[in-house]
Amino acid sequence: MTTLTPAASVITAVVLTRDEEAGIAATVGALAPAADRLLLIDAGSTDDTVTTARAAAAAAALPFRAVHRPWRDDFAAQRNHAFAEVTEGWLLFVDADEHLRAGHAALLRQAVHEADRTPAARDLVLSPRIVDAENGDSYDRTRRILRADTRLRFRGRIHEQPFHPDGSAPESTGLDAELVHHGYLPEVVAARGKRARDGALIARCRQEEPANPTWVFYAGREILAARVTDRAAVTRAYADLRDAVARYAEEGLTDYERQREQEAYGLLAELALRTGDRTRIDECLTLLRRAGRTGEAAYYGTLVESGLLLARLSALVDGLDEAARSAGPVRPGLAGSHAELRALLTLACGRYDEVPDAYRTAVSCGAGDQVREAFAGLRALLDDAATADTGPR
Repeated sequence: MTTLTPAASVITAVVLTRDEEAGIAATVGALAPAADRLLLIDAGSTDDTVTTARAAAAAAALPFRAVHRPWRDDFAAQRNHAFAEVTEGWLLFVDADEHLRAGHAALLRQAVHEADRTPAARDLVLSPRIVDAENGDSYDRTRRILRADTRLRFRGRIHEQPFHPDGSAPESTGLDAELVHHGYLPEVVAARGKRARDGALIARCRQEEPANPTWVFYAGREILAARVTDRAAVTRAYADLRDAVARYAEEGLTDYERQREQEAYGLLAELALRTGDRTRIDECLTLLRRAGRTGEAAYYGTLVESGLLLARLSALVDGLDEAARSAGPVRPGLAGSHAELRALLTLACGRYDEVPDAYRTAVSCGAGDQVREAFAGLRALLDDAATADTGPR
């Protein structure tokens, strides 16, 4: 027989839904070992989301309640409604396209129990890891578990996070418990129209909070995520973010406004590279150095220079080919050296499909030793890497 936790440690799982019939049963079933109650905040589902969730909760003997709150283009408002519905214990916010990893319920419950030993820290939040089901990327600053009587509230129509009324961030403790998120899968993004929805919400946030760099960051990130190739659009996104990051040098910005400061400079560099404009790239690298972001400046500066070097190597290959076409017959020894040099250069600059023919030509002319040595060295490196990857742990 399951023993309920003390009243202070009672966990209410909160799930926001809207037409989540397909996956909600799995989400609820995975939550059952970790939660004492389930609160569904439904934004007007037209399918059997609520009925399916209720049945899954009943099968798991998990007390269930559903409330209906119309969707008003505001995820923070949906989450904050939970504080009006639950006044004791802890709230565990889980998205409908997530599931708690099997065996992690005990980790989560233990963390909440430990947090209850410091009741004075009323606004402490706990952050389980979120793992992307597609690529395994994990996110730590999730802030998904809060006391029901906290003064914290979520802010942001999208990418919402809890903050104090003055915009300062709460103390957060990371957990080993993991939530696996399926909502980033390309087919899910396309089927649910998430790209258009998110873009519209970000645009609205920018309109409502034009001085907040956070929303400019998210708008720029959407440009990269959508693989936008229109250079004018990328250039506008770069210019907007360049102006926005300048605000980080100002005094008085809240944690709410500085949410994405650490990532913003890297995104700025990615956008600069996408513009293909060397002037903007150099401008961006200068901004990174002035902001003390020497690591990013070194990385992206090296990335640019290495790209130029590879382009130069490729141009050298083309120059060899042009010279061979215009020079006419050459002595066999030089022909072999020519082919061998071409094989090495195409290997170095990534034109791998051209390497075999150049190598065969070199061998037919009595050359190719340097290419064989390069292949042997690469093979040895790959063998060593494979041994290290599959060896004892």
